[in-house]
Amino acid sequence: MKSTITIFVSGSKSLKEHRLRLKALVNNINGENRLKDYPVSLSMFSYTNLGDNQAEYDDFIEHKSDIAIFLLEGRMGEKTKEEFLLASRALKKTGTPKIYVFMKEFEERTPQIEEIEKLVSEHSDSYYVEYSNLEDLESKVKTRLDQEVEELVASTMVSPKKKLFRLGLWAWAATAVGIIALAAFAGKVISERNDATLLFIGGGSAVNCLEEYEGIGNIYEYKEAICLSVPTSVSWPIISSDVHHRHAMRGAENSKLFYPVCLSAMDAEDASFLKMSNREQFVNKGAVLCYHLGDDYLAVYVKKGYSNPIIDGKDSISVTELATFLREVSKEHFMIFTTEEGSGTLTFYQKHLEPHGMTVSKASLGEHVDKFTDMTPKSKIRRDDTPYMMLGSRYYVAKSVYQDGDCRKIQVLEDDGTPIVKSINLYFAGYNLDGGTSFWIPDVMVEFLKKLDPRFNDVIKKNKIPRESERVIVSMNELLDSK
Repeated sequence: MKSTITIFVSGSKSLKEHRLRLKALVNNINGENRLKDYPVSLSMFSYTNLGDNQAEYDDFIEHKSDIAIFLLEGRMGEKTKEEFLLASRALKKTGTPKIYVFMKEFEERTPQIEEIEKLVSEHSDSYYVEYSNLEDLESKVKTRLDQEVEELVASTMVSPKKKLFRLGLWAWAATAVGIIALAAFAGKVISERNDATLLFIGGGSAVNCLEEYEGIGNIYEYKEAICLSVPTSVSWPIISSDVHHRHAMRGAENSKLFYPVCLSAMDAEDASFLKMSNREQFVNKGAVLCYHLGDDYLAVYVKKGYSNPIIDGKDSISVTELATFLREVSKEHFMIFTTEEGSGTLTFYQKHLEPHGMTVSKASLGEHVDKFTDMTPKSKIRRDDTPYMMLGSRYYVAKSVYQDGDCRKIQVLEDDGTPIVKSINLYFAGYNLDGGTSFWIPDVMVEFLKKLDPRFNDVIKKNKIPRESERVIVSMNELLDSK
């Protein structure tokens, strides 16, 4: 079924040319998507489509938009500010619209710019992106919209309508059939025990981190589980759906079902799980339980023997140096490998590189960009002995070339010299029980948690975990530390 991503563009009426260029850009992206057979289209609206009616703008932003783009040139008018705050409130409440702020480069900081920076940081989980001219604006908007489309296409279980990631029982049935087929193909034997099977979903950084836990080891060989590698952005809605649809299926009724556990190198926010219901509806059914496994740090891996003054003889580089390096090598015969769109690792790179005018995409780096996983073979990375860099982390690199000594690791630091650290977490569903005073989880998850951290032996009683807050995301580490 064809899906539409609805975009609202806000900003001064004087930015007419900007809106026209972006609408033309959307038409071009739709044409590209048709050639790729992508069942996704973009639809862009602004005040020119809705008439001179502020109430209509507000309703469109709050209830009909998947993305809100704000165009600024050094100041934010009162109407634009009201629309931004409205979008921010809607984002926190329902998970949409996603907010992108683009501001024209400035030569000096003014009180208006400082006010914008404060507003964006306080009311949004994003940050503004500078652009130098209309062509630069088009390029940076295209990068983000292409990413939105790729993430949507990557998951056959999502719908970009107002309530994103609506997973019904049909989706779970389709997922289960696909996973069972995959398991059979891989020779995985699912236990005949009367309990759920753990479904580990998420990124490789967390999987590799888990190997360091003595009681767990290689998660792909864990007896009562199946592993499915998908970007974090795809795995979170599956947990959300589990709380939303299956909170009543506890105890014996939960036998033979898959119990999803998200492995993520990102810190989730409430909005990550409020795609199908508001906060009150969600916490009435359960919560997302989070266990912090440890920390990962960004690191790039460069082919041994490759020489460049920015990296020669160094075991660490700053974000500014990395942005400069990527800009330089994009003009050479050089390959840049990144993790999948929507992954925690790539999200961190984008977040830290964008303020330096760099996005990790073909739009910025040309055709010499490709994807890698920790299982990518040597032949793909080494291709014709071309020099390369993998944008990975301590826990995530193509093992085939790293273990073979074909590349060296360089840690990526903030410009002040501090490591760029990303959390590695487990997220799983806890279903309300006993009038909301405790959570229920299946036997198979109880066993896993006790192997992971023996302190769970004193916390989990008869599949129950005490509920001590009305949060959407409940920290298991805080609970364990309090006992």
